[in-house]
Amino acid sequence: MQDNDAGLTPGSAMPDEQVTTYLRRYLPDFYFVNTPLSRMRRHMAILQELPQAPSGVIVSFYRAPRASFTELVLCARDDAQPGLLSQVAGTLVALGVGVQTAWVHSLEDPSGTSGTIVLDTLFLSESLLGRSRALSSKTQKNLSQTLTQVLNHEQKVAELLRRAPRSRQRAAIAPIEISGMAVARAGDYTLFKLRAHQSTGALSRITRSLAQMQIGVAHAQINTVEREVDDVFFVTDVYGRPFEDEEANELLYRLRDALSRSE
Repeated sequence: MQDNDAGLTPGSAMPDEQVTTYLRRYLPDFYFVNTPLSRMRRHMAILQELPQAPSGVIVSFYRAPRASFTELVLCARDDAQPGLLSQVAGTLVALGVGVQTAWVHSLEDPSGTSGTIVLDTLFLSESLLGRSRALSSKTQKNLSQTLTQVLNHEQKVAELLRRAPRSRQRAAIAPIEISGMAVARAGDYTLFKLRAHQSTGALSRITRSLAQMQIGVAHAQINTVEREVDDVFFVTDVYGRPFEDEEANELLYRLRDALSRSE
């Protein structure tokens, strides 16, 4: 686990242009719209470190001064089948960690040692006496260890949930109150847009349903605004291809139906 609470920025001596040039080889244009240079530097350092990570997983925490959330960057080898994001989201529910915002990316491994890797950035919080706060050091350590075990298939999310408090178990299977869904084509991806009432297990339910339908998430942006989740998923089939319009609309209908019912 890396902890950059002190505000250190890896790679800070590297020229800005070199950082962006490196990342543009692997990440889409919209990554650069939402990502400040300080975070790009952290991402670059983590991508370069991954081949040497003994577990094949890097979990790095950073908290800006006075921030009410903790930034988590997760970098790991991607699974051959859809579902890695749902494992991450399920782990967060089981441990009582909330997601405020997230950016998810699947990309070619810069080192060439793995086919595809994930680079996920999540703004996380936990509740203390009914108030949201940044993650404690204890929570960070537990989350880092658990995510590493889950992504290395040493721990199952279902078992984590069985040991979790009843409220978290219910949240993981509760139906989602959807206020809007849409589908579009975006270059090499199919775009699923989803708005719903915020709930503890919303991201877990959505990503688990996508995985069960064999829908791969190449990129995603997760937002929570005024008790509403506003999510965008750039998805493909298991071969990395966008869906044809008719199939995409059918999948969106099936997704809405699955999310409207308790599991």
